[in-house]
Amino acid sequence: MKISRLYLKFFLAFMLVLILSELILFWFMTLSWSQSPRVSHMERQLITVKNLAEMNMEQTDPAAETRHSDLTTLLQTLGRSIQADIWITGPYGELVASSTETIPDMHDWTSGEAVKSMEGAYIYKKKVAGLKSVYGLYTSSKPRGYPYTYHVFHSIPKFNEDVWFMRSQIVLIVLAALFLIPVSRRMISPVKELTVSASRMGRGDLKQRVRIKGRDEIAELGTAFNHMAEELEKMVKSSRELTANVSHELRSPLARMRISLEMLKEKIEENGSPGCEGFINGMQFEISHMDELIGKIIKFSKLDIHKLPAMNETADLKAIIEDLISQYSHIATRNRISIELHLEDVKTGNCNRNALTVVLDNILGNAFKYTDPDGDVSISLKEEDNTAHIEVANTHPPLTEEDLEEIFNPFHRLKGQELPGSGLGLAAARKITGIHGGSIRAANSSKGFTIIVEIPT
Repeated sequence: MKISRLYLKFFLAFMLVLILSELILFWFMTLSWSQSPRVSHMERQLITVKNLAEMNMEQTDPAAETRHSDLTTLLQTLGRSIQADIWITGPYGELVASSTETIPDMHDWTSGEAVKSMEGAYIYKKKVAGLKSVYGLYTSSKPRGYPYTYHVFHSIPKFNEDVWFMRSQIVLIVLAALFLIPVSRRMISPVKELTVSASRMGRGDLKQRVRIKGRDEIAELGTAFNHMAEELEKMVKSSRELTANVSHELRSPLARMRISLEMLKEKIEENGSPGCEGFINGMQFEISHMDELIGKIIKFSKLDIHKLPAMNETADLKAIIEDLISQYSHIATRNRISIELHLEDVKTGNCNRNALTVVLDNILGNAFKYTDPDGDVSISLKEEDNTAHIEVANTHPPLTEEDLEEIFNPFHRLKGQELPGSGLGLAAARKITGIHGGSIRAANSSKGFTIIVEIPT
């Protein structure tokens, strides 16, 4: 099994923190020797030896030889129990009783610094030849007039608690290393998935997405990756559509210009220049048409690639509709089109006014453009449930269900339709409406062809 570099970083970082924490802990334990458990432990041992010795003296013959023998037996028993050397001295340093035959020389010990316990015991520590030792002494008030001093001396390779502490630390390190394996795998798995998805995207698969789990930084990275992939796919798709649509839509004007040039060439060869002005005007018209078409295509493609300006404006929908109707009034007058209005005062906030004007202009422009003479155009505006409802209906033959949906596709034109147009107006209207959180749809109604727009207010 290959060990990942991220796991090694986690493990080494954990080891470094653990080693530093242990060094700080040992340093703190060294500085706080007076509060060490060893000091209180030695104090309890001294007090215990003192109490047992005094109880023994009260129950035995006060004769010196008898008392010495009884105390020696007691100290030997206690020494074996606590694994220490124990002895008792008199006020002048003379030996009263001992658990061992040889008393350790403690002059080097008593010349060092001692810790005085709450009970008045003096405790020394020392490390000699790899041995950690603790020496404690306590002077009692008994026997009266001839007080005894009790001595306890431990000299062992390592204190038991130190041994167990180090063992526990070793076990902790081993367990931490084992537990880090599944933890690191769980953390590394999303990163590996991101790596694989990014590699596939680099090979052209723009539909790659990653699963989002949790709410940590890796989940945020996955969310950012998915958003980036979505935007990148949209941009590439828009670019491809733009290229395909431009090549398709420009083919017809170019073909007409080619035919005009051929006819112009023939005219010049046959009759000279007479009659050529009409062909030249036709080519100029086609060039202007191509320029306008390219502008619309580029503007439409930007709806996919770029965001609209900040949506921080307020739009008076009634005023926009009335202003647009005044612009189309000459068409209505010329074609004898009757206009029916049912407009309420509706305003929408958090929008882009110019963008909504484009939506309404495209819808109203199509309504007047595709209404036969003596026809009707009906426009209604109302607000319900914090939503602006706009309906624009015009007299027009019913459309098939397929056409009702496809008219919102870029460059879609109805069959048999001879009026000039680019087929981008309703497609742009749907995109802008969606950006504003609204919807747009087409339907056949009793009034004719109807466009329904809903925009949150």
